[in-house]
Amino acid sequence: MRKLKKMGKVVKDMRYTIYSPLDGQPCADHDRATGENALPQEYVLIKMEVIPPFPPKLKVLEGKNVYLAAATLRPETMYGQTNCWVLPNGNYGAFEINDADVFILTARSALNLAYQNLSRVPEKPTCLAELSGNDLIGLPLKSPLSFNEIIYALPMLTILTDKGTGTVTSVPSDSPDDFMALQALVTKPALRAKFGVKDEWVLPFDIIPIIDIPGLGDKSAEKVCVDLKITSQYDKEKLAEAKRMTYLKGFTEGVMVVGEYNGRKVEEAKPLIKNKLLEEGLAVLYSEPEKKVMSRSGDECVVALTDQWYITYGTRIPFDEQFLVESLSDSTLYMAYYTIAHLLQNGDMYGKERSSIRPEQMTDEVWDYVFCDGPAPKSDIPPALLSKMKQEYEYWYPLDIRVSGKELIQNHLTFSIYTHTALLPEHHWPRGFRCNGHLMLNSEKMSKSTGNFQTLGQAIKEYSSDATRFALADAGDGMDDANFVTETAKSAIMRLTKEIAWMEEVIAAQSSLRSGPPSTYADHVFANEINIAVNETEKSYNSFMFRDALKSGFYDLQLARDEYRLSCGAAGMNRDLLVWFMDVQTRLITPICPHYAEHVWQNILRKEGFAIKAGWPISGTPDPTLRIANKYLQDSIVLMRKLHQKQGSGSKKPKKGAAPPPAAENKLTVGLIYVNEHYDGWKEQCLRVLQSSYDSQARLFAPDEDISEALKNCFIEHEANFTQVQKLCMPFIRFKKYEARTIGPQALNLTLPFGEMNVLEENLELIKRQLGLEHAEVLSASDGAARARAGLHVSVLNNNPPSPGEPVAIFMSKQEFEAQN
Repeated sequence: MRKLKKMGKVVKDMRYTIYSPLDGQPCADHDRATGENALPQEYVLIKMEVIPPFPPKLKVLEGKNVYLAAATLRPETMYGQTNCWVLPNGNYGAFEINDADVFILTARSALNLAYQNLSRVPEKPTCLAELSGNDLIGLPLKSPLSFNEIIYALPMLTILTDKGTGTVTSVPSDSPDDFMALQALVTKPALRAKFGVKDEWVLPFDIIPIIDIPGLGDKSAEKVCVDLKITSQYDKEKLAEAKRMTYLKGFTEGVMVVGEYNGRKVEEAKPLIKNKLLEEGLAVLYSEPEKKVMSRSGDECVVALTDQWYITYGTRIPFDEQFLVESLSDSTLYMAYYTIAHLLQNGDMYGKERSSIRPEQMTDEVWDYVFCDGPAPKSDIPPALLSKMKQEYEYWYPLDIRVSGKELIQNHLTFSIYTHTALLPEHHWPRGFRCNGHLMLNSEKMSKSTGNFQTLGQAIKEYSSDATRFALADAGDGMDDANFVTETAKSAIMRLTKEIAWMEEVIAAQSSLRSGPPSTYADHVFANEINIAVNETEKSYNSFMFRDALKSGFYDLQLARDEYRLSCGAAGMNRDLLVWFMDVQTRLITPICPHYAEHVWQNILRKEGFAIKAGWPISGTPDPTLRIANKYLQDSIVLMRKLHQKQGSGSKKPKKGAAPPPAAENKLTVGLIYVNEHYDGWKEQCLRVLQSSYDSQARLFAPDEDISEALKNCFIEHEANFTQVQKLCMPFIRFKKYEARTIGPQALNLTLPFGEMNVLEENLELIKRQLGLEHAEVLSASDGAARARAGLHVSVLNNNPPSPGEPVAIFMSKQEFEAQN
């Protein structure tokens, strides 16, 4: 299109990309079993020439230019080479690079080179000799830029052959690893003898200063090793710290003290030295994945230099006019093409069928008419077909949302926005993008090679469509990798089947249930939970947070229903409330389990039409205070049950020889529940400080340090010791701040936002039933007469006084209760 032509031109360029040799194609993140987000890492490959005559193992290479190839990220340090390192028991090979040159390196790095046009046979390394590291020890080398005319290959046992080429340059002035390894050979004759290292290969070589670093001098590696008391080349943690101290500071603050760039900062000299090595043929560029990358086909990936097409947009980098900001020409605008593809391709999405429209007929004017609100073109394409294309495009565009993997944010998705805004009018720009992680299976990455793999068809066949969708929704959303758990899919079958059976029982027995609007405390709590579920689930679906939607729209509703059944007791459940619950739960689960929902909708609830067309349920306004009150009730029952069991099991045993009391007389069947509805003491002071530091309109608190200081001053004012209760205050303050953000400033009142005594009294029957009590009372802890009724147990109230939200229960036998009351 003309707009595209104005933006730039289409060019072909060579680029490095992660590539799977087995698959014969680039390996994007979503094609990888391991190595997600790994990018190509570029090195400078130093060509260290092996000086003839060659040893017996290398005789086959005579007549060739033979080099030990060492990968480095620090070409500016090559002036200070004293030797190079090889792994004694490492596997190496002599690989043909071209008709004249041979590189000695690992097979893994040779394969990478072969895909970077550095192999006599493209994409196929040719090995002329297999070698071990021991075969290379003692080789005399002429290395680029080194002040030492000849250096030698020496053994280092810490080299990793899965990184670089297996050969490492040695610059002991600036590399702590090199310094410690060389010191070991210099100071330990036995170590030299073990590997057949001659003294003349090591002892004559002194450390050569090449970079001066402020605070570390011109022998930074030696200084940090001494300062950190590093005594061995195997002290990995200290050496890692030493490298951290020298490398970054050396690059940002270091100054060259040798070579033609003497006096220039390292960050300026580094690219110049790199270019000098490349231009003079003393080194080549080499790339490999920055960490191990395995494709889903089980192939270890390499970095390949491949031809790629790009659109060169006209935006140049401000600080370097030579370069353009790269764009991606694929995966950016194809969604628009899909809207008319069926018309251009005779109904076949793959374009296999011959179309009545030829490519040359799709001129700039036609594209502008279809996509860019341009005028009707002069074209031999039938006007009706042109109109149909425009109609289809206008119907589907703009796209509401594009869902894609998180690894595409920095490239495809970003440039999709750029391309749309550059080519299309604003009313056709995308409305939203949704990104997600990859899909794991049972907490591990899916991989055919490991057997941890399952197709969508296999999952549906094994678990059913709805159970598979259930487990996928439960797998997780957002940028983290989702985890499909097979046990979740299996349990979904049981959950949904069990729910169907329960609903059938309710429908069959509904004539025996209460009817009418909610009337009991349990009714109101259950109705409130349904309202909350409707509101929270809608928010989650709108945000594409399907796990949260499943939680609020199914799991939480199930818990609320089960609690309601337990709470109703003899009064029974409300029929109308249960029918509403079944209606709501079915609608909320429909997007995830449509087949289950349709069965319930039509065959159990006997509703007209389809659940998928029933619409979103209408709900009332949720009451957050009622939810808090119910949580208080349920938590209090749990605590009281534990206390009741503890007191019951700890009853005094009868004296020796005395007959045990009758079981009924010893049983704790009476409960006195003491409540203090007003905060006092240190809790009162905490709340008063929070009240003064809270902005109710913005729902924001003052900074924590200001609150802490105000609280300290408040205690001093009341002549109290703040340090004695400080550990208690801070958790309480955090809890109250959370409550204030949830339900508003009433959470900071000196009383709870609901009447504790009212809640407990209204649910006394439930408490008695849950604890197995015959009699229970709710009493005020501030009432002297009420406290006296605790009798001998009044010490419990004195030692552990109740406070808002924390009632204290005292249990006694019926005989004891009647005796003192």
